[in-house]
Amino acid sequence: MEPVPERSSNSEQQLQLLVEGVREYAIFLLDPQGRVATWNQGAQRIQGYTFNEIRGKHFAIFYPPEDVERGKPDYELRVAAEEGRFEDEGWRLRKDGSRFWANVVITAIKDEKGALLGFGKVARDITERKWAVEANFEKLFRSSPNPIFLSTLDDGRFIEVNEAFCEMLGYRREELVGQSSFRMGLWLYAEERTRIVAELKAGRSVRGEACEMRTKPGERRIVEVSADTIDFRGNSCLFATLLDTTESRKLEAVIEELSTPVLQAQEGLLVVPLIGRVDGPRAAQLRNQLLNAVHTQRARAVVIDLTGVPKIERETADGLIHAIEAVQLLGAHVILAGISAVIADTLVAIGAKFSSIKTTADLQSALEEAKNLLSQEGRPLLISH
Repeated sequence: MEPVPERSSNSEQQLQLLVEGVREYAIFLLDPQGRVATWNQGAQRIQGYTFNEIRGKHFAIFYPPEDVERGKPDYELRVAAEEGRFEDEGWRLRKDGSRFWANVVITAIKDEKGALLGFGKVARDITERKWAVEANFEKLFRSSPNPIFLSTLDDGRFIEVNEAFCEMLGYRREELVGQSSFRMGLWLYAEERTRIVAELKAGRSVRGEACEMRTKPGERRIVEVSADTIDFRGNSCLFATLLDTTESRKLEAVIEELSTPVLQAQEGLLVVPLIGRVDGPRAAQLRNQLLNAVHTQRARAVVIDLTGVPKIERETADGLIHAIEAVQLLGAHVILAGISAVIADTLVAIGAKFSSIKTTADLQSALEEAKNLLSQEGRPLLISH
C-alpha cells in the first residue's frame, strides 16, 4: 500500500513543474478572501511583481481603479463561489501601471463537503489580439457608406465618428470627437436618445428607431437609428449606425399629397378628386388630410369626387364613411359625386346612412349643390369655370 502516496507525490510534483514552466499564462492560487497565496513564473512575467512583493496582497491590485470602485473583483469571486466558475475579458494592471487586455478564468476550489478553500485563477495577456480586432473594426468603421458613431453611453460624448456621419451633419471630425451630442444640440429631441439608451441598458438592441437630428447649419435630418452596446477599451459604449431618410420622407409626403389631393376650389369649398384604387392606407391618409384642411381653411362644404374610382372594398368604404362623419362634426357639408353602381352597392352593404350625406351624379352637379348650400347659409360662393 506504500507506493500509492509516492506516485501521488510524484504526480503533484510533475503538475507543479508543469505549472511553473507555463510562461504564457498567469496562474494564481487565492485564499477565500481573494489574497494571493501562490503563483507561477508566468504570473510574475505578465504582472511584473516578484512573488515576495505580491504574497498576501488582495488580487484587486491587478484591476484598474474604476473596476475596483465598482466592486468588480469581489463580484467575480462571488460569481465563481456561487456558480463554480467565472470568465471575463478586460483591462488589468501591471506593477508599472501599464494596462494589458486579459482573458481571465476564476474557478472555485472546494472540499468534498462543499466548503470553499480558495480560488484558482488563470489569466492570459491577449492585448495584441485585441489591437488586431480593433484595427479591423476601425477600418470597417471608417469605410462604411452609412453614418456611424461611437459614443459614451450616458453623456453622449463622441469617441469616434466616420466621414459619412460628418458629411450628414456638416461637422469636421475634430469638432465632434470628445464633445457631448447633448451639449451640441445634435438631437432635435434629447428624449429620443434617452429612450435608445434605456432600451440598450435593458438588454435590448435598437433597430430602425426614427429620430431627428440637427445639422451644423441648423437643418433637420430624419434618421433611422440602429444601435447596440459594445465594450470599447474597457468601457460600455453606444455604437450606432444611421440611415438618413430625410429626402425619401419628403418624397413620400409629396407622393402622399398628390395621391389624395385636397384642393380649394373657392373660399369655403374643398374638392377631393379621387382616381384609382382606394385601399385602407389611402383612405386613412384621405381622412387625415381632409380633416386638417377643413380645420385650417374653415371649409363649409366638401365635394368628394369618386368618378375615377372603379370600386371600393367594404373595409375601405367603412373608413370613408367615418371620414365623412368626422368632417361633418367639424361643421362642413359633404357631397359625394360620381358614385358608380358598384360603389353604391358597397356603401349600402355596409349600412351607410345617406340622410345627412348628399350625392350627385357628377362633379359639376356637386359644385352647383355646394353653391346652393353655402348660399343658404348666407355666404354666397362664386365658382369659376
